[in-house]
Amino acid sequence: MSESISGYLRADEKLLWKGRPQQGIRLGAGDVFMVPLSLFWAGMVMAIFGFGSGEIISMGFPFVLFPLIFGLVAVYVTIGRLIHDAWIRSNIEYALTDRRVVILKSGIGSDLTTLDIGRIDQINFKPRGDRGDIVFGPMQKFLIFGPRSFQNSFAVWTPSLSETPQFIGVENARRLFDQIEGLRAQARR
Repeated sequence: MSESISGYLRADEKLLWKGRPQQGIRLGAGDVFMVPLSLFWAGMVMAIFGFGSGEIISMGFPFVLFPLIFGLVAVYVTIGRLIHDAWIRSNIEYALTDRRVVILKSGIGSDLTTLDIGRIDQINFKPRGDRGDIVFGPMQKFLIFGPRSFQNSFAVWTPSLSETPQFIGVENARRLFDQIEGLRAQARR
């Protein structure tokens, strides 16, 4: 990481907590559906390549692209999304101050998100043992149809791409969630 999250803290605020998301491959609740779906998709693509590769190649250029595109999507859905999510999380830092929530994503497409504690309308907590996710806004629903941004559509497959600010897989998440709720209550008085 080129710059630490400490460089984005104000001189008049007090750092209460600093952390990082859970590292490595991380499966979520949606993977109950995604893993079988991705394996089915990959199996179908392999069957198309295995049984019809000679016919597809003989059909010419445009027809070869379709199975290749489906093959690339199958690789991403099966394993690439997990690696992509792990890589994104390896470049994220979190901080909680007495006034703000700070999320720094570095790497390709660096991004700094800050939330004023007193202005956070909704916080959701998803426990996972001692770790957990703290979502600052509405939770991402798995199968919701309707208007979504391109990036948020991929958040179903790769949670770290969600446009909703969140602390993903942080240690001692329940204690941190309670601390944030306490700060929210103080700020609203």
